Parts: sequence; structure tokens; C-alpha cells
Amino acid sequence: MRPIALWSALFALAWYSCRSKTDVSPEDVVQRWQSYIDHNQFDSARLYSTELARSYVDFLDALTQGDSAEIFETRLYNLSCDIRGDSAVCHYLIEGEMGEKIPDTLILYKIKGHWRVHRVEGFLVIPVDTLQPGDERILFPGDSLDAELE
Repeated sequence: MRPIALWSALFALAWYSCRSKTDVSPEDVVQRWQSYIDHNQFDSARLYSTELARSYVDFLDALTQGDSAEIFETRLYNLSCDIRGDSAVCHYLIEGEMGEKIPDTLILYKIKGHWRVHRVEGFLVIPVDTLQPGDERILFPGDSLDAELE
């Protein structure tokens, strides 16, 4: 009977230690995700992303295709996450080009027990029909040149 109890205890301990290694905090996910983005490791970043955040990763991946630009390591200052149930809002500061601290935010969801970046604040997919520089003078239906001709 003792060997069964011993094996059961060892199994429970092994299961708990393996499980605790996979539980990564939202702060750790943010740091890993940002590091993957910085190093153009977009496939790895996608693993830490929900479908919505993958569109941002895909956008960055498309921007850097064939680009051998040097890797920039983003430092996250004052990273803190407010966790409420299966959601986390992570606020932090990043350093801008002039050394100024810029606030940034990521929203994470816990999916099947794992934190994933869900939304990147400030990211918008630019529609194809957006005006380009110099397009300010385009006439739209209902517009006229009457005011400019007078």
C-alpha cells in the first residue's frame, strides 16, 4: 500500500510542478510578445496573440518583409497589469525616439488557461480608401469649385 501512496504523491507533485511552469503571468506574456515583435519573430508573437492581435502582427510582418533593418529592443517601464477574471489591462511606458516616455496599453484575455495579447491600443488597420497626402483637393459628390472660382 505504501508504494501506491508514494507514487501518487510523486505524480501529484510532478503534475503540479509542470502545471505551474505553464502558468505565465500577463506581465511575462507582454514582455515575451514585445520581444518577439522587436526581433521580427512574428510566428512566435502569433502564438501569444488572439485572432484580433494577429492582425496587428500580420501588419508588422508585411511591413518588414525583405527588410533587414536592425533589431530594436523595446524597454517596458512601469509595466503593471490589472487583472479582472479572464481579462487583463496592462499599462506601461516605452521610450520614444527623443527619450521621452510614451504610455502604451495592451489588453490580454485568458484563453484555455493561457494569457494572450488581444488588443493593441492605438492600432488601426488603415483602409485602402484613406486620403493620401495631396488628396485634400479631391472633389466629392456634392462639392463644387464655385467658392474657389469666385
